[in-house]
Amino acid sequence: MELTGRVALITGGGSGIGRAAAQRFAAEGMRVCVVDIDAHAADTVASSLGGLGLQCDVSDPDQVDATFVACAGELGSVDLAFLNAGITVHWSGDIGTLDLADYRRSVGVNLDGVVFGARAAVRTMRTLPADSRAILATASLAGLVPWHPDAVYALGKHAVVGLLRSIAPNLAAEGIAVHTICPGITETGVLGDRRVLVERIGVPVMEPDAVADAALTAATAPLDDTGTCWVVQHGKPPWPMTFTGVPAADQRLNTPVRPTHSP
Repeated sequence: MELTGRVALITGGGSGIGRAAAQRFAAEGMRVCVVDIDAHAADTVASSLGGLGLQCDVSDPDQVDATFVACAGELGSVDLAFLNAGITVHWSGDIGTLDLADYRRSVGVNLDGVVFGARAAVRTMRTLPADSRAILATASLAGLVPWHPDAVYALGKHAVVGLLRSIAPNLAAEGIAVHTICPGITETGVLGDRRVLVERIGVPVMEPDAVADAALTAATAPLDDTGTCWVVQHGKPPWPMTFTGVPAADQRLNTPVRPTHSP
């Protein structure tokens, strides 16, 4: 996908990975729409890049739909959607003590936010002149391996990986590439104030720029690479995850769906 002159919408763009990605895409000549639940943070990042800042709670489908409409209306398009917003909740990791309101809040942002964002992105892209476009989502290494300290976070991130891998072939015929970014421990709001503790036990913490590099790699990858999960680890370039196939007769039913373009 050629980026110069195109429009990128980034959720969770007011800080961390989203802010770094907005800066990286703007440096590549894109116009950026910075979306965040914190309106001031969105406006601050957007104004520094000559872009558009919008407030949105990604767990609310109506707000997500309105945000994509506003971005396309103000900037003329949405060519790249980076669904990056994410949170963690504070609990012991003991499933027996999980507060259900916290569960809903975690899934609402980490999973629903991607579902609603992908839906809105495709609907918006279908109203615009056809060209190469991309949908990216931030998952995590916790979307590829069990994550014992926060199983609900792992639930959401595993679901994001499965969702994007599943819709990728369906959208390829429309020139829409789909990629997942799976970073390790990164300096973001999700990490909070635990960086010193994490590094003390020997776990390196990446800067958000490393994940922004992976987002750029995904956005400019050939359409044939759609459905890739890009793993991001400290000190390494992003690399595509290889998944083991499951040979079975069931796979005869596992074919891409034809777009219906239903409203």
